[in-house]
Amino acid sequence: MKNVHLVCSPELIMLLSRSLEHEGYVISGKHSTLHSFISGFSSKEVDPSSIVILEGGAGLGTPVKAADIISFMTLIRKYLKHTRLIVQLDPALQTDVEFIRTMVNMNIHDLQFTTEFRGDDLLNWIKEKKTTRDYYHILGKKKGIFSFKGSSSPPAAAPVAEEPPPAPARPVESLTRPQPTASSRSGTSAASGRPLSTPRSSAGAAPLRPKPPARTEAPALTEAGTLESLEQSIPVEEESKPVIGPRILGSNVPLVIGVCGAGGEEDVGAAAFLVAAGLAELGWKPLVCGDDRPEISSLEQIVFKGEKEDSVSTMFEYEGVTFYRRGYSWDISELLASEFSHIILWVDIHRERKGTSALELWWNSQIPILVGNGAMWKYELLKEKLNTLNPFERKRCRLLLENGHQEVLQMLKKDFAEIQATLMPAHQDPLYPDKAAVEWVMKLLTVQKKIFRKQTLLWGIVGAVLFVTLLLIGFGLSFVPESR
Repeated sequence: MKNVHLVCSPELIMLLSRSLEHEGYVISGKHSTLHSFISGFSSKEVDPSSIVILEGGAGLGTPVKAADIISFMTLIRKYLKHTRLIVQLDPALQTDVEFIRTMVNMNIHDLQFTTEFRGDDLLNWIKEKKTTRDYYHILGKKKGIFSFKGSSSPPAAAPVAEEPPPAPARPVESLTRPQPTASSRSGTSAASGRPLSTPRSSAGAAPLRPKPPARTEAPALTEAGTLESLEQSIPVEEESKPVIGPRILGSNVPLVIGVCGAGGEEDVGAAAFLVAAGLAELGWKPLVCGDDRPEISSLEQIVFKGEKEDSVSTMFEYEGVTFYRRGYSWDISELLASEFSHIILWVDIHRERKGTSALELWWNSQIPILVGNGAMWKYELLKEKLNTLNPFERKRCRLLLENGHQEVLQMLKKDFAEIQATLMPAHQDPLYPDKAAVEWVMKLLTVQKKIFRKQTLLWGIVGAVLFVTLLLIGFGLSFVPESR
């Protein structure tokens, strides 16, 4: 079993976990900061046999100091002596020879100096395990017992990255991410010693994540003698807006589902409501978020039944599904720290929105769902849309076909064998799914029915207490002597 433990920001956890799971890896644990990861040693939350992927500055102040990273890695290596650590670092540290030397001496060889996260690059990090030999060109070759004193070879100059070939003109709007800037692609890992390959198209790349606002630098960390003194030796985690407080995100992070239309004309709301209602029927607690949806406003009017508009609450519940009210802004970091089981982002990738673009929100979701028209006469347009995605991205997507037919589904499986396509079930009202539709949601999201719902469990306890009370009263009456 290939287990991976992620120590990254909540946004990066959301981006990476589903990609790794699609490749057969099991996420054995998640921590949002280095501080919480180390604190998890005492509660046995960390499996030493897992591969650990660490974001070098997770939870640290900016700019991140090399001394702080070394202090954290020293503590991590103290308790995880033989665990493989893959550390993502700022490219500025690739010229710090002493920093690299210290990391290599701690048997931490898998250093990746980059701020970009591509799906295939991430898998290569795991497959291509590095050794000390990969750092000879920086640290100098180890001298043998009988070797004479000699000068170490200077670091090899980084080759110039070639310009990517121009993207072919397409008559349809691309579903891929926008092309990153040239400066974001020109960096190369000094630790790898391998020549920089020709950059791939932006279809498989996530854009550079913006740096958090400047904060007070965390003091350098001194090694703790015991695990009990860990809290005193690790600097206190600092708050970073807009994340709510210093809450530690564990394994109960909500599953984020992005739903959008391929051409902008599909009934995406029906798909989003059907998935949400199916999850609610299975006993889960889903949340639906949409930027500006009149359908949500219509539901809100039904819930409040013409009462005075509520100017305080940002959400409302209908048939077991919670909806973010129309016109209220939401932040993905806040939603990840909520108590919901599933977060359904109903976005329109063909429209502009404030903050993070809808296309990025959809791509960074753990389950990106694309709704397309399954009519035969629109198949060529759908095919052109799917051709703008690379095979890895098509493998991540789940394509739902409204008004579709089995013939279209067979053609899709022939032209795009890697994509997961399915026909949407017939429904009169997506908020009231029948048994077949609920089973379709179970298969689509690979979820099971919760054995005990919170409300059902509460009524069960009340019923049991009432039954025991009546039973005791009955026994009491049976022992009362008859009056003369």
